[in-house]
Amino acid sequence: IEADRVRGAELADGTVIDAPQVVLSAGWASTTIAGFPPEAIPPIRPVKGQIVRLRPARTAVAASSSPSLLNRTVRGLVQGSPVYLVPRQDGELVLGATQEELGADLTVTAGAVWQLLRDARAIVPGITELEFAEAVAGLRPGTPDNAPVLGPSRLPGLVLATGHFRGGVLLAPVTADLIADYLVTGTLDAAAAPFGAQRFGPQEPAWR
Repeated sequence: IEADRVRGAELADGTVIDAPQVVLSAGWASTTIAGFPPEAIPPIRPVKGQIVRLRPARTAVAASSSPSLLNRTVRGLVQGSPVYLVPRQDGELVLGATQEELGADLTVTAGAVWQLLRDARAIVPGITELEFAEAVAGLRPGTPDNAPVLGPSRLPGLVLATGHFRGGVLLAPVTADLIADYLVTGTLDAAAAPFGAQRFGPQEPAWR
């Protein structure tokens, strides 16, 4: 930052890149990047989510030309908890996902695995015939209203594209279009207007 505006970025190896505008798009870690005054960064917190991956048994794959248990995504609500099952082309089935306010914690827990398997089995009992492949935890970028933060920040030269919570993968293409258009034209599309950082007011980030 020079003369109260962003002038570029310094990389981990010390290389400095000059730029009239910098896009901050680091997901939940956006508040952890050094060099920004606190008032320039919107309140973003990490929200933990755990998923389970299952795969068809080798015998099932050998006996069938289509090893997938499902051919489309299935969503449901079990005992008040949402669950989804997403099939992959190779027959893998992804079960997700928990939502836990535990900060930047990436621990995979037995309770979450049990809950996902229990809920998925209630919807598709056939999952009990699949092999357990993996359980992983990730972190979503949540904001106070769990909607994204798009467009210019309070710090001139800093453009925000973060806070997408559970919709990051789905909203990535439209976010890229909106932010790229803003960088070229200097005008933020009306579709992004409700998601400006100004809606939170001046405050410290919710988590660091």
